Amino acid sequence: IARYGLGLVFVNVLALSLGLPVPALPTLILVGATYALLDGAAMWSALLGALSVSIAASLLGDLLWFGAGRRYGNRTLQSLCRLSLSRDSCVRKTERFFGRYGVRVLAVARFIPGLSLVSVPMAGAMRVRPAAFLRYDALGAALWAGVGLLLGLCFADQVQDLLDWLSLLGRRAALLLAGLLV
Repeated sequence: IARYGLGLVFVNVLALSLGLPVPALPTLILVGATYALLDGAAMWSALLGALSVSIAASLLGDLLWFGAGRRYGNRTLQSLCRLSLSRDSCVRKTERFFGRYGVRVLAVARFIPGLSLVSVPMAGAMRVRPAAFLRYDALGAALWAGVGLLLGLCFADQVQDLLDWLSLLGRRAALLLAGLLV
């Protein structure tokens, strides 16, 4: 983490924003906990760097979905909703939620499972101005990544205890983590 933390954050958050089912919040918590071991200004500088990289990765992935929504409209949403467990109501619920709150929904969408991936192309399909999209999407990305990093900072001792316990398990820890992921 000390060596490749920012790269790991970038790849993980980008994969999540592109729609891959990978958990990025645990990575942010782990990076925040690792940076908590640094002293004073170095810690805050490292956390700011991780926050910046996370926001950049989020915006990069979201801009692709925003462009697809702008270009292909509701067809993009229908394609995404095919992956959903509730296919029939996916587009309707998203349109209703987006119609009620508008582009502001992007500021909290990452905290609501399923909404973050669908609300971004919806913003494109609804012809939201790119400046407004970037503003609210960056705010949402900053809030979400900031919460993850601060959780790591606050619970650094517990995260370190968990890592120590996993290192005692050795290869069994990798099997346990793979099983939990599946």
